[in-house]
Amino acid sequence: MRPTGGHQMRTLAILLIVAAGAANPPSTEDALVADVATAKFVETTTPNAPKGSQNALIGVDPNTKGPTAYGKTPAGTGLPAHWHSYPEYTVILAGKGTLVLDGKKHDVSPGSYLVIPAKMVHEFTCAPGVDCLLLIRRGGPTDYNFVKP
Repeated sequence: MRPTGGHQMRTLAILLIVAAGAANPPSTEDALVADVATAKFVETTTPNAPKGSQNALIGVDPNTKGPTAYGKTPAGTGLPAHWHSYPEYTVILAGKGTLVLDGKKHDVSPGSYLVIPAKMVHEFTCAPGVDCLLLIRRGGPTDYNFVKP
């Protein structure tokens, strides 16, 4: 039996919710609950990320080595065109913005669910006014491959 859309969202939510800030982040196979209000955000080390961008590691899948994290992007900023070797799954928790997937623009807002296939060029811009808060799950280790303008 194939899972329904609601089942897939619940499954994704369970995988994405883990305790933030642990010395050794738990695997996403553990039953855990995370609260963004108590997440321990740090300045991101992502190349080309705008000043003020932060993330909070939630957990790492022990099989794929793909991390799950909260990410904050300052209002009016974003990340230029790039791609990853593994798929990315993101839920917009706060703020509004524009996601460009393979050249096509999409308006995103709280509740938007984004599936970005491996090696698909994409860029994200957080609209002015409110910082964007994202919940990001990667299908494998994080890498950034930036596209020259």
